[in-house]
Amino acid sequence: MTARQLALTALLNWQKDPQSHLEQHIKGNLPPKDLDLAYTICRGVLKEKSFLKATIKRYLKKDKLPKATETILLIAAYQRIFLTKIPNYAIISEAVKLAKQKSPAHASLVNAVLRNLDRDITEGFDPNKQDLSLSERYSHPQELIDLINDETKDQALTEEILIWDNARPKTFLRLKNGGHEECLDVKAAVNSPEFKRGEIYFMQLWSQSVANAAPVKDGGKVLDLCAAPGGKSLALLDRAKIKLTACDLSEARLETLRENFARLGYANDPNVTITQLDAAEADKHFPPNSFDLVLLDAPCSSLGTIQRNPELRWRFKIDQLSEYAALQKSILKAAQTLVAPQGHLLYAVCSFAKKEREAVDLLRQDKNWLLKEEKLTYPGEQNLFDGGYFALFQKNELPRIPR
Repeated sequence: MTARQLALTALLNWQKDPQSHLEQHIKGNLPPKDLDLAYTICRGVLKEKSFLKATIKRYLKKDKLPKATETILLIAAYQRIFLTKIPNYAIISEAVKLAKQKSPAHASLVNAVLRNLDRDITEGFDPNKQDLSLSERYSHPQELIDLINDETKDQALTEEILIWDNARPKTFLRLKNGGHEECLDVKAAVNSPEFKRGEIYFMQLWSQSVANAAPVKDGGKVLDLCAAPGGKSLALLDRAKIKLTACDLSEARLETLRENFARLGYANDPNVTITQLDAAEADKHFPPNSFDLVLLDAPCSSLGTIQRNPELRWRFKIDQLSEYAALQKSILKAAQTLVAPQGHLLYAVCSFAKKEREAVDLLRQDKNWLLKEEKLTYPGEQNLFDGGYFALFQKNELPRIPR
């Protein structure tokens, strides 16, 4: 199997199940260089899908093509426009080979379209200067662009977010001493002695800012309700000698959490408990007022992370925000009972959608809760941050004095 064959297979499989994660389909026994190319192509095609479709449409007499044929054209067009180090003849040749394998009746069409595109670009055609809609230019569904516009009320900011979503992601490391740095070579970092000793952890800056907002002190009891893969819990463990209970609904995600805890030296820590449970029923598992801090990084649409997860834009449906909001409210309702008097609840979502901030109104409107801090971040802030929202509340109920 070649890199382009793997890319085609992965993209076709993802199209059959768009709710799945793209990365789970990019698997093959290929040399690292070829696997990297397949990964780059897959992510690139999803990031630029509408733009690429608009570009190849110039050369088609009919709009509807078989999925395999269309995807082969998108793969080749992405390489020709964005991966300029690949020889043009190799792009066309490999695409025609794929077409002969997957869609023989359209092999000559694939050849003609790509040769015409190659000729036009060579003669000065710039695909980036086409007269396109925002949806086509930045490959975001119009429904999502409308939402971003409604949130920002600022056309320029909306376009900045669209540009950010299509930019190459930056990767950051959280250092065990509390600092952070940009990771310029992921493979080198993973193979480094520092990684193996648990001194560094992959964690984006927005997630680090949420963990940094959590008030923790030695001996404090902390509940992380939707903890996997464990980054925020680990940041809190590194900051103070807390008694941590980390929970998640998914056993598979908890297994990833356990692996991360083990690498950072917390596998056998007597002050760490890992539990599988439904966060919406947390109040059935723990007594009221049990924790000094409850961290709720709630399930959400993840709209703030489209840059790193390009497939998210294509599965977005506006109705899903109401579904997430209902789930977030139900979890928060259970979580707020578990906070001890004078304790804190930290609510976070990696989304900037207003609907997914409504859950905290439950606490905002309750005189027993005091809002200590909140922050809304749009994707691309300071050219560094994912989008997200967090709110820190303190429970003002006084401890009951026994009579």
